[in-house]
Amino acid sequence: MTPHDSTIYLQEKTAFAASIRPSLTDRGLVTAPFDDSQIEYIDGVVLFHDNHNFDKSVAELRDLFENRQVGMHKIDLSGTMNVALSHLSLFFDRTKCKKVLFLGSESLKDHPKLEIFKEKWIL
Repeated sequence: MTPHDSTIYLQEKTAFAASIRPSLTDRGLVTAPFDDSQIEYIDGVVLFHDNHNFDKSVAELRDLFENRQVGMHKIDLSGTMNVALSHLSLFFDRTKCKKVLFLGSESLKDHPKLEIFKEKWIL
């Protein structure tokens, strides 16, 4: 996978964001807080889920960005890890997104595959 120069936006004060932020910043990626005033600037969304289960707030944001036809990539943590890793890099290569929102339900913070994913991803 190749490194990308995107800014990764994370919802503030969520357990999911708190669990992935250190891994992103350790890899030299720029992270920024996301709030609703930035919706029009987001040009890509990476949606982490476990077997298509989403919190209500995550599902609402997913629907909003789908309606705006923003590039979206979904990572099913219950799926194959190598596929998820390579497809994430391909998403960045294909879309050339610069302001990407990473979304995930609160329950994912303790998902065992999320830890493996954070160890292996290169964005």
